Amino acid sequence: MKIDPQAKFPTRECPGCAVDVPANENRCPICGYEFPARGPLHRNLLWIVALFLALLLIPLLLSLR
Repeated sequence: MKIDPQAKFPTRECPGCAVDVPANENRCPICGYEFPARGPLHRNLLWIVALFLALLLIPLLLSLR
C-alpha cells in the first residue's frame, strides 16, 4: 500500500500554542500540551442521545393514534 505524501490528514489546533497538530497525536510537539483522552461515554454520546430520544418519542407517537 502506497501512502501519498501530498495527502492532507485531519488536524486539530493546540489550545496552548495554536499550532496545527495531527488529529492522531495526543501531545503537541511544540508546547507539550496533552489533549484529553476521550472515554467510552464521550465516544458513544451520539448513540446514547439517540436512544434516549427514541425512548421518549415512541410512547408519544403511539399515544397520538
